[in-house]
Amino acid sequence: MTLNQYQDNGKTVGCLGGTAAKDPVTGAPICIGGGAFTTHAMNWNNWLPNVAARYFIKSNWSAYAQWSEGSVIPPSAAFDTLNGNPVVTPKPQLAKTYQIGSVVKFCRWTLDADAYYVHFQNAYDSYTDPTTDELVFVPSGPLNTKGIEAESNIVIGWGFTLYLNASLGSAKYQEGGGWPNGGLWEADSPKNIETISLLYRHTNWDFGLVDKRVGTMYNDNGTLTEMVGGVPIPVPVDQAITIQPFTLVNFFANYTIKNRSWLRGSKLGLAINNLANSHNLVGVTPYTAATAAIAYAPNPGDQVNLLPGRSVMATLTVGWAPKR
Repeated sequence: MTLNQYQDNGKTVGCLGGTAAKDPVTGAPICIGGGAFTTHAMNWNNWLPNVAARYFIKSNWSAYAQWSEGSVIPPSAAFDTLNGNPVVTPKPQLAKTYQIGSVVKFCRWTLDADAYYVHFQNAYDSYTDPTTDELVFVPSGPLNTKGIEAESNIVIGWGFTLYLNASLGSAKYQEGGGWPNGGLWEADSPKNIETISLLYRHTNWDFGLVDKRVGTMYNDNGTLTEMVGGVPIPVPVDQAITIQPFTLVNFFANYTIKNRSWLRGSKLGLAINNLANSHNLVGVTPYTAATAAIAYAPNPGDQVNLLPGRSVMATLTVGWAPKR
């Protein structure tokens, strides 16, 4: 990764050796002197092993186990600090994933269930700076996600199929190691998700009604300076705001030309998202930063995110299949 961070008039990166001042006419913040930008160049290399094994218990029933390692380089915003010099040099976020599961298939239904555990090292957290309204990334300590999930397809008959999916899990920062957010939830990680879909297909038509429920999750708030290994580190206040469960219902209908017409493959589609026109709260950006005593207090200046209202979309896909 190679990037240039430019002077930003005394905000996140600062004046890069210059002096912060105000424009004598407009009063806007400006920099006098200093470098135009500072350059960072970082290289990361990681081995990413992947091992999987599968065993057939019966001809229609198998079990599997998987282990793998992954790597994600830090976001460029992790370098957006005063003078472009982060307190801790960003490292790749490494992940070790373990999963076991089983799949069974019959003529009219299938079932797939698994359990997983993922350990993230060198994780990053983010918060919105209340002064500049910019997103700031900070190291957060290791993160562990674990859970179980299952899905099934059931052929009801007469063109109807029922699809079911459910997951139950947690995504929490690891306790110990001096990290102040140990044991707390990562932001925007639902405790559970359930989906039920009724699908219908007949000749050229297919319809679907999809109901998805998203369980409780949390948002962060502000930042506090904590001592981590003897070094003052700004750490977001995790699990500060509770987002209650919400449900989203979508509907779709498609007509597809499947005969030997030269328009074979053409599709006319209709989709209605958020059929119930729900406006549940799905996120909060607090106006008031957390304090040592209060993680979050509602404020009229809070920015709230709601589910988008009902929307209708029609699509036309044209296929061209000349006869041979």
